[in-house]
Amino acid sequence: MDDPILNSYLKEFSAEFGLSGLKESEIFEYFSAYCVMHRDFSEHTELSDTVIAGGQDTGIDCAAIFLNDVHVTSPAQVTDISSRQRINADFCFIQSKTSKSLNAAEIGSFLQGVKEFFGARYMPANDSVSDKRDLSDSVFAISVKFRAKPQLHLYYCYAGNFQGDPVVTARVQAGVNEIKAYGLFSDISFNFIDSDKLQERYQEVNLRIEREIQMNEFASLPHITGIRQAYLGILPCKELVKLLSNSDDKLHKALFNENVRDFLSRNPVNDDIASTINSPDQQSRLAALNNGITIVAKNVSLVGKKFTLADFQIVNGCQTSHIIFANRENLHDDTAVPVKIIEVEDRDIVNDIVRATNRQTEVKDEAFVVLSDFHKKLERFFLSIDDVPDSRVVYERRKRQYSDTPYTVQNIVTLTSLTYSFVSCILEEPVDANDYYGVLLRKYESRMYLEAHSMWPYLLSSKILKEVEKLCTGAARKSLWKFRFIIAMLVRRSFGPCPPLNSDGAQRKYAMEALKVINDSAKFLEVVKNVEKRLADAVNQQEAGFDVRNAHQDRKFVSSLA
Repeated sequence: MDDPILNSYLKEFSAEFGLSGLKESEIFEYFSAYCVMHRDFSEHTELSDTVIAGGQDTGIDCAAIFLNDVHVTSPAQVTDISSRQRINADFCFIQSKTSKSLNAAEIGSFLQGVKEFFGARYMPANDSVSDKRDLSDSVFAISVKFRAKPQLHLYYCYAGNFQGDPVVTARVQAGVNEIKAYGLFSDISFNFIDSDKLQERYQEVNLRIEREIQMNEFASLPHITGIRQAYLGILPCKELVKLLSNSDDKLHKALFNENVRDFLSRNPVNDDIASTINSPDQQSRLAALNNGITIVAKNVSLVGKKFTLADFQIVNGCQTSHIIFANRENLHDDTAVPVKIIEVEDRDIVNDIVRATNRQTEVKDEAFVVLSDFHKKLERFFLSIDDVPDSRVVYERRKRQYSDTPYTVQNIVTLTSLTYSFVSCILEEPVDANDYYGVLLRKYESRMYLEAHSMWPYLLSSKILKEVEKLCTGAARKSLWKFRFIIAMLVRRSFGPCPPLNSDGAQRKYAMEALKVINDSAKFLEVVKNVEKRLADAVNQQEAGFDVRNAHQDRKFVSSLA
């Protein structure tokens, strides 16, 4: 790649995600997915579930479907989300090119691939594309639950600088108009993401941003242990919009990653906020009627009445922020909202702030799981294990707590991944591991994260799944990615029967023996190869008509592997 700055970003990203063994063009596909999916949609998007590039990819490199901002990968997830609430659906497609110039023919191929995704199909498609098409059919099958028609987002990522070529623009408009004719979408956007925008997005996803706001009315709080400085104030809503905007002047969703409550869209509370903002007579009352917003920043500097916030998060006030941003065109200059601005020195205190400021309306139970004593002990336990540096795992109980450490995505285990690994490896329910982690927390609340449990099976299952995922990301085993939970379960079984979960001595001995194999790359690879062969043999033994593409979600098939 000729662009030295973008190339440095790509190298950092590759090292972080363990993609150095891939070709530059393949790394760029993951990089593009990261800059789009994690910024515009959800940081919980698993990149390997979105990259579909390869032979017969129909001109599409990445594809993802989001329901209420949750990345869905299975019909079961679609059913679960739609059964609980009405839904907003977003379809996202990406084409990525490392070249510095735009090619109208390549853009046309991308648009044709999207057209065939939703319409008549002429080009042969690989399994990944076919899986996404089937998932799309599942989404449209529950269209009665749509709040509105889905939105379609198309991105063309490349290493050049967009100049607005009229030929290219005309080709895009023609393709978009053809897709509009299907009548499936409420809105279709096509975005060229060039080198400069990719760099901006990468910085924004990683919250390496600063914003300056002016707040005329504020007071500083006295010294509080664990907090460097804190302020209470009345912030003009137009200044809040500056904080909430990304480089495209859209809502910066990554700012809410630590907010335990997702945006709830239409509900009585949010309707009241919107009504207040849109009423000329009542808008001035917002500061008195609203509970306010809590902002936690890594660094806060104050000069006069101007605050500069660096690496900040909205930990409470998700609903208010969304409603204010959505109605920003109607805001008066003097409309304001209460805020707390906090610069912390002890990251543990963030959890206390989150807990204390998120009790006024209903919050999902899973949001507070990581605040329990058991998870605090798990975090310390993972750190206490003297392991091989490259394969060591740490438990990220608090968002981005390891952002300033040598640990990368390859080392970090989140509540989501820990839940998937334990359900698949220890509880031996790999089919369920394809579901949304919040569903699993409720379903298995009596079988995992219990005070009587040993810590060792949580560490062991995390290690197994992490190492399996490394082998399935890109390169030779990409086709096995969706089978990773089954593979992880079979790898764990290869070490023998799992001892009782409340027997710490037996669990420690079992895990220590297994870790000797896991930490030896050659031995672990041999175990995985044996599992792969066993999996392939099991598929070949199935009767005619067996759906191999969806075998990872077939409980009968998984039971046959016992």
